[in-house]
Amino acid sequence: MASDASVAGSVRARLDVGRVVMVPAAFVLLYFDVLALVHRGGGWGALRWLGAIIWCYLRRGSAIATSGSVTGYAAAVIATLAPSTLPLVRGAPPGAVQEYAGYALVVAGTGWAVWSLRFLGRSISVIAQAREVVDRGPYRLVRHPLYVGELVASFGVALVANNVGAFCFWVALCGLQAYRALREEQVLLHALPGYHDYRARTAALLPGVF
Repeated sequence: MASDASVAGSVRARLDVGRVVMVPAAFVLLYFDVLALVHRGGGWGALRWLGAIIWCYLRRGSAIATSGSVTGYAAAVIATLAPSTLPLVRGAPPGAVQEYAGYALVVAGTGWAVWSLRFLGRSISVIAQAREVVDRGPYRLVRHPLYVGELVASFGVALVANNVGAFCFWVALCGLQAYRALREEQVLLHALPGYHDYRARTAALLPGVF
């Protein structure tokens, strides 16, 4: 008969904590964003983005390795969930050019992020984890296309919000995503032999840059 310790370990192995946390959190943000957008209009790309996150989390695979950095966990969770609260922030009405530019960035960034999720698929994770080396689709061009899409879409939302706080938040988000990418690559380099070669030939965030 299996011991209590081995049974507990087996339960922990089957329990995907990230899925348990992220799926309900994304549903809550989805609910509040729907309420805000119904009353204020626009910005529906955020809803498609949250829906894609929920779908990928429900079908993702098991991790080979996971980062033990508490600060890395915090940066990853904040950087992922906080942009979805931006539709709730509004300043003075933006000019027409600024508003259309913001919506264009939201569409472009969200489309790029959803395209990235299509290829990331079962390897999705908020915290730094290793599953497999993904080098298809946008991952042929940059190592962190999902973060690029998030930053572009968030900047578009900040433009439409036309609020100083929203722009300050976006600058902080850039720093969080950079730190998040650093922690993630430490785990990938250690756990996935093929990641070193992939990293050597592929830019981090912009093709041909860094």
